[in-house]
Amino acid sequence: MLSFLNRGVRLCDGISRREVLRVGGLGFTGLLWSDWLQARAAQTAPSRQPAVGSFGKAKACILIFNYGGPSHIDSFDLKPEAPVEIRGEFQPIASSVAGTSVCEHLPRLAAMADHYTIVRSANHVDNDHAVGAYLALTAHPHPRSRPLGVEPAATPQDMPSLGSVVSKLGAADQSMFPYVTLGELRHFGNKDSMGQNAGCLGHAYDPFAVPFTQPMGGDDVRLDMRVVGSMLGDAQSAGQKLDGRRQLLDRMNGALPALESMSSTRDLDGFRRKAYELLASPASRDAFDLAKEPQHIRDLYGDSPFAQNCMLARRLVEAGVPMVTVYSVANRDWDTHDNNFKSLKNTLLPVTDRGLSALLHDLRDRGLLDETLVVWMGDMGRTPLVNKQAGRDHWSFCYSAVLAGGGVRPGQVYGSSDRNAAYPASQPVSPADLAATIYHCLGINPRSQVSDQQGRPLHITLGEPVHGILV
Repeated sequence: MLSFLNRGVRLCDGISRREVLRVGGLGFTGLLWSDWLQARAAQTAPSRQPAVGSFGKAKACILIFNYGGPSHIDSFDLKPEAPVEIRGEFQPIASSVAGTSVCEHLPRLAAMADHYTIVRSANHVDNDHAVGAYLALTAHPHPRSRPLGVEPAATPQDMPSLGSVVSKLGAADQSMFPYVTLGELRHFGNKDSMGQNAGCLGHAYDPFAVPFTQPMGGDDVRLDMRVVGSMLGDAQSAGQKLDGRRQLLDRMNGALPALESMSSTRDLDGFRRKAYELLASPASRDAFDLAKEPQHIRDLYGDSPFAQNCMLARRLVEAGVPMVTVYSVANRDWDTHDNNFKSLKNTLLPVTDRGLSALLHDLRDRGLLDETLVVWMGDMGRTPLVNKQAGRDHWSFCYSAVLAGGGVRPGQVYGSSDRNAAYPASQPVSPADLAATIYHCLGINPRSQVSDQQGRPLHITLGEPVHGILV
């Protein structure tokens, strides 16, 4: 990786010649961008159905994945008539859609219910986090998901993530990354949780992974450009800590003219040169620069890490990135086995309410919501019965998801759960169906196949689009 601070032979502007030579084939999270560009050029463009109705209406998708299992019965599917040991502590409030209620701790989203659809009948049987996340993020059950409790690490044989499939089959702006992830999906502190990467498609379709962003205040908002520093290397790998993120941005900006003027970069082959341009171009850097947001937009989102990632996701799709996944901000932060109500009330629901509602509001005001599919979901839900630690345990057999924009008919509730929110009572929806819906809205035939690195054909999903929620 390119290091801004490690020692060695350097040019007068502080960048070593060796580093410049390495920019074109720069690797990040196992991905060589020149390989990606070569693969993009070599692949045959997939056949796309005519853009009729909702098919292909979305130019981009923002997938918000809340790891750990958000409690559906305490957010979007409350059961106020159930016994107290099931209904819990929260009350429903009316929304902007007559007859639809959500949790009292989601007031902003309640006011915007006419902009999204709630699916209350999502379900699957992989009732553990790692395999549940794998199923949700790839649309395929893991081969070792039985017996439950087996939680293997990611491998090159895994099925590809939804974003990796979009990277391979979707119509991408060649001047931007095809798939970006914001935040980290960890399991027991590891960063190798299954379902995040391209797996058997190969590293060429891995995401460009941006690390978790910290809260910002005042003028320091523009310092979030440290995430772009990851494109050009880990600034702390030399054992030296930057005084501030602004210093990293200044180094990047200062390095650009020198890099562009060097004959060594001009001598790179076309794919490596394009990779360099993608990583170092002002357009790419600008897309990540939150300092360019006006103050009223920053105020709309707030300064929570989740909200900052939502704002960054909007900037990325606006710049032409077709798939952005926003992960939870902590290690299984929605895994509320104890203190469920305290955690939801004080931390999880208010942050989600502000960040997600701001994203929908912002996309709508910019005229981008109709062409941007926004999906909020988790790996599972929580048990209807409250346990002795005032928590709820794993429950994949019924949970909720929220979809908006990009071909989704707004202001609906699709499917229903039984009186205790334990099982679907009508119109069950599988993770494969949600994946098929995402592909459909992005103009990718859900029945498409891709070939793995050995040339074997793979179905991208066996699910069906949820036509009942589509325009």
